[in-house]
Amino acid sequence: MLSIACLARRTACATFLGLAALLPAGAQAASFDCRAPADAFERTVCADPSLSALQAEVDSYRREMAGIPWRRGLRERHDAAMATLRENSAQDPAAIRRGLQGRLTALREENGWYSTHGLEEAPERRLRTACLPLPSSEGAAAQRRPCRVREFGALGTADGRRFAFALYDYPPDRNGELANESAILVLSAAQPGEWTVDVAERLTEAQCRRPRLIRAPDGATILLLPCAEAGTGAANAEMAYRRSGPSSFRVWQELDITSWTAALDRRMPPGTTVLRGIYPDYERLTASIPLWREDDPACCPTAGRAEARLGWDGDRLVLRDVAFRLGAQEVPQR
Repeated sequence: MLSIACLARRTACATFLGLAALLPAGAQAASFDCRAPADAFERTVCADPSLSALQAEVDSYRREMAGIPWRRGLRERHDAAMATLRENSAQDPAAIRRGLQGRLTALREENGWYSTHGLEEAPERRLRTACLPLPSSEGAAAQRRPCRVREFGALGTADGRRFAFALYDYPPDRNGELANESAILVLSAAQPGEWTVDVAERLTEAQCRRPRLIRAPDGATILLLPCAEAGTGAANAEMAYRRSGPSSFRVWQELDITSWTAALDRRMPPGTTVLRGIYPDYERLTASIPLWREDDPACCPTAGRAEARLGWDGDRLVLRDVAFRLGAQEVPQR
């Protein structure tokens, strides 16, 4: 992917991603199937070749976000904006054009952030005391808020490459208008005494602990970012990446570590539920999950536990089997 390659060559990602704008409109088409548009928005776009080309350019940026170090935040913000555009302007070609052009402007700016804000070959002495500027889903005001480095340290090695990490805190603003934010970064060794950002996530209403490198059963290296949403619910906000790619150019590829819980939901005994975040053990590939009865208070589950055995299916964490221990009784489910 172009954006991943440009990170490796320390070249401005925006330069490559902007090449799509130089293609003639006829060379592109919207990513969805215009032979069978799914809704009014797609019908409106497909009816206008110039809108279709504009949608295709936006889609190309969306696909290339896999190579952006803070990809999750960008994806979520972009997808939310596109959902609003679809809902509010489905049959208005002029409004769709303005919305897509606005998305392109935002994506170009955010994709170019890496090369213009000192995220390549940052000196370690700076990283220990000063935060790197990271895009925020809270908008322009959040970009100006103060930040402190909570922790910086060595992470370990993978593929013969050294990694470090940094944790940031963004103190609440005086007026209480901005949500609490934190950030977690993983950096790889560049020139002596310097580091390059590999992964960076700036999170709203969440806290992270130091990341971990885990050896998967197949020998691959997994990077775990252990984060949880703030508040009493303690919802899991962990992220995981696998070291993948050819030996000449290996990157962190994001893993799906949440969809397996849908299989767990389908097997839950009647009258039981899970109220808090599930935190798997990624080394043993197990998860021990307290169960609540419908009338249990949030503090005190009384229904028993679910003991899940997990596994990897490509880039997805999957449920292999689960046993429910309801009081003294064990109910296996496979």
